[in-house]
Amino acid sequence: MGMSENLLITEGSGSDSIALALSGGGARAMAFHLGCLRALHDLGILQKVSTITAVSGGSVLAGLYCSHPGDFESFEARVREILRTGFMKPALIRAVTSTDGVKAVGVATALLAERSVAFVARKVLGWVGKSRPGEQWPNTAPFLRKASRTTILRNTLSKTFNGCLLKDLRVDRPRLIVIACELRSKAAFYYTRESLHCWRYGSASTDGVELADAVVASAAYPLFLPALDQRMTFSKNGCESTHRITLSDGGVYDNLGLNPLWPERDFSESLPVKRHDWIIACRAGYALEVTEPASALLSRMMASFESVFARSQNLAMTRLFDLKSAGKLKGFLLPYLGQKDSTLQYKNPDMVRADVTAGYPTNFNAMDKDWIERLVRRGEQIVHAQVKQHWPSALLHEAKEVERVQ
Repeated sequence: MGMSENLLITEGSGSDSIALALSGGGARAMAFHLGCLRALHDLGILQKVSTITAVSGGSVLAGLYCSHPGDFESFEARVREILRTGFMKPALIRAVTSTDGVKAVGVATALLAERSVAFVARKVLGWVGKSRPGEQWPNTAPFLRKASRTTILRNTLSKTFNGCLLKDLRVDRPRLIVIACELRSKAAFYYTRESLHCWRYGSASTDGVELADAVVASAAYPLFLPALDQRMTFSKNGCESTHRITLSDGGVYDNLGLNPLWPERDFSESLPVKRHDWIIACRAGYALEVTEPASALLSRMMASFESVFARSQNLAMTRLFDLKSAGKLKGFLLPYLGQKDSTLQYKNPDMVRADVTAGYPTNFNAMDKDWIERLVRRGEQIVHAQVKQHWPSALLHEAKEVERVQ
C-alpha cells in the first residue's frame, strides 16, 4: 500500500474532534514524534487534539508533553536534553550506586531457584496424577518480582518526570492514554488520569500511581526487560477483586496505539473513550528489509515476531481506510518515518531523506545531536507536507484562530 494513499481526509466542520496516536520505537520514536508535535503545534492543530494515545517511546514523549509545566519551547528543550542523555546510562549508574541493583539481583536469584524447584514439583505432580490448574504453587511463584531491571528503569523515569502522579497530569493538555500489555489475560492495559483499566478485570484507582509506572509498563520490551509483577484491586460490575497482573510493552498488543480510538468500540467493558472524527497516527518505524537466512533458533523467533508485528500494524492501517470508507471516520493522517519521499507532493527543498534516517535501532540509549536533528526535522517536514496536501482548510483555519486566541 503506497503512503500516498494513506492520507484520506475530507472537508469537515471546525468543531470536529482530533485524536493523536504516538507509536513505539524507543528514543527514535521520541525524536521523530517530537518533530511531528512541533509541526502540529506550529500549525495550531496540536492545540485542538483532545486525546493522545501512546506506546513505549511514544509514551515517554506524550508523558512529558502532558506533564511538563512550561510552554512548548521549554518542553522541546527538555526532550532534546533527555535524548542526549538517554535512559540506559542513568539506569546503569542507579543500579550500581543504589540498592536497586542489589535488590534486582537478589530477587532474580530467588526467583530462579524457586522456579527450578517448581519445575521439578510440577513434573512429579504430573507423574502421580496430582497436578491441578490455578493460581497456586508450583504453577505460580509465591512472591512478586518487585525488583528488576524494569523497576530500575522505572525509578530513572520517575526522576525524569519529577515524580509526577497520573492524577497530576495537566488538565489543559489532551487526555493521555498510555498502553501496556497484560500478559496473563493477553489484553490491553490502559493508564489514564482517571483510572487504570483492563476489560478482563475492570478499573483500578490511580491513587499513588506515578506517570513513570505507566511509561515503564508500556516500554518494558520483553526481550530485554522483565514484565512488571503486581497485585491490584479492581472494580467491575459493582464488585471488587484483587488480581495478580503481569505488564509488558504495549507494542506487543498495539504498537500504533490505535486500539482505544476505534470509533466502533461499543464493548461495555472497554475503557470509555470519546469518539473522534480525525486521527493522526504517527508511526516511527521502518519498512521490513530482506535479511540473512533465519537458521538459528533465536533468529527464527525474532524473524517470526517481526513478521507478526509488521502484519498487525499493516492491518491497523488498513482498518483506518475501512473506517474512512464506511463513514465512521472523517479522515486521518499517517506521518511515517519510513515513508517513501516520492509519495510526498509538497517536499521541503532541504527535505531530510528517508535513507538518511534509516536504520536507527529501537533502544533508549543516548542519541547524538546529529541523529536528534535528522529525526526531528523529518517528522516536522513530513507533517507539514501531509497537512499542506491533505488537511481540510476549514480545520486548519480554525486551528490558527485557536492558536491566536491562546
